[in-house]
Amino acid sequence: MTNPYDGGYPAYQPGPNPYDGAPPALGRPAYDGLSIAALVCSLSCCAAPVGIGLGIAGVIRTGGGRRSGRWAAVTGIVVGVVVLLAGIGFLVFAGIMGSRTVWEDEATAGQCIDIDFLDDPIKASCGDPHAGEVIWAGRFDHDLVALYDDDDVTWFDFCGGLPGLDQTYLDALRSGDYVPRVEIDAFDEDEPERGDAFFCYVERRDGEKITGRLRDLTGTTGT
Repeated sequence: MTNPYDGGYPAYQPGPNPYDGAPPALGRPAYDGLSIAALVCSLSCCAAPVGIGLGIAGVIRTGGGRRSGRWAAVTGIVVGVVVLLAGIGFLVFAGIMGSRTVWEDEATAGQCIDIDFLDDPIKASCGDPHAGEVIWAGRFDHDLVALYDDDDVTWFDFCGGLPGLDQTYLDALRSGDYVPRVEIDAFDEDEPERGDAFFCYVERRDGEKITGRLRDLTGTTGT
């Protein structure tokens, strides 16, 4: 008796795999590492010049479609230039502001000041209308720290009680036309320590500018 299932169909023969044997040349070009590095470096202010250089190299390496990532190289150059220019602008601005700032350890009694947009004292000409005048400059000692920490002591009491305060400035405070302010070079201005530099200055109570100097610089206010 014959097997009805034998010989009814031809043996299965696998056909060619359409996914085998693709030529490597037809694949997508690899990403260029320098181009990616250029984009990453350009986002950092300090590394922006490096990002610009890597970006230029990346543009060259990705020319003619040899590698992918040309967009990253171009973006790295553009962003790097913008960040670099912004960094240079900030340094110039900081330098100008630093040269104009009245630092606590450099202030002198009789120095005229203005207040900038950051609420910091800056140098001003006494011949022009200005916001205030330094009346005392020095450093905290043990007694001044204790006086400043006293909750019952106001700025008027603190500045008005400084040793060696010129009588002209004391009279100005007592007149009620001027209000004292304190600038302190300390990590925590609410809790200064012995040796911290500071200065007191006065402003007009009515908010108007001061014209001229309240007293001549040849005085002996401060320590």
